[in-house]
Amino acid sequence: MSIYRLAICEDDDTIRAQLHSLCQEILIENDIEHNIIDFDSAQQLNDVLAKGNSPFDLLLLDIQMEGLTGMELAQSLRQRGDRVSIIFVTGCEDYLPEGYSVQPIYFLLKPVRREALASALRTDWQLNHRPKTIVLRIGSKTVQLPLAEIRYIESYDHNIIVHQTEGDRRYFLSLTDFEKQMPRDQFCRSHNSYLVNMAFVEEIGRMSLSLRGGVRLPVGRAYYKDLQSAFIRYLNR
Repeated sequence: MSIYRLAICEDDDTIRAQLHSLCQEILIENDIEHNIIDFDSAQQLNDVLAKGNSPFDLLLLDIQMEGLTGMELAQSLRQRGDRVSIIFVTGCEDYLPEGYSVQPIYFLLKPVRREALASALRTDWQLNHRPKTIVLRIGSKTVQLPLAEIRYIESYDHNIIVHQTEGDRRYFLSLTDFEKQMPRDQFCRSHNSYLVNMAFVEEIGRMSLSLRGGVRLPVGRAYYKDLQSAFIRYLNR
């Protein structure tokens, strides 16, 4: 999986540290692999971005800063065609009309509420950065599979069978090795022999689960609690 790369640009040391801590907690809770870098001025961040090939997927920008402001940095980025996701952080609502011109993902008012930040991060991740395909490395081969079409994966006779909406595929690979390559927030073990896509799950019971399309799969006793928790997290994204 690709790493979700964030830059936090805030000139107040306390607020910057709080934002970093909150972002880290939220991303860990959502099983999103990430890297966060802090900047104490917009000019410092701009010097990095001006080199081209933006190293970030999302910028959390304080609008009001001495020298180059967060708003001016955002406007400059858009003028040179940089479509990096932006979340504005501000203590004043007066900047909202001007801010919409650079198409931010979200405006967060200070003091930043954890729930609002979590919603903003999940929205950006799901809309712009969630992987849509999985690239499997099987021996010397590389195979690309669309995540939205995978219903569940079954371990069978030293192989895995990938059950898709348009048919099944068999690969010489262990279920454990396959699981390591899948998005942890979307796929979860239900049994020693089964890995399921949360997007297809309709109901989870103690002994079995139901998938859309009428498929029922066993639920192992050792997997029930983790599976149930993963399903609730998925529904509450």
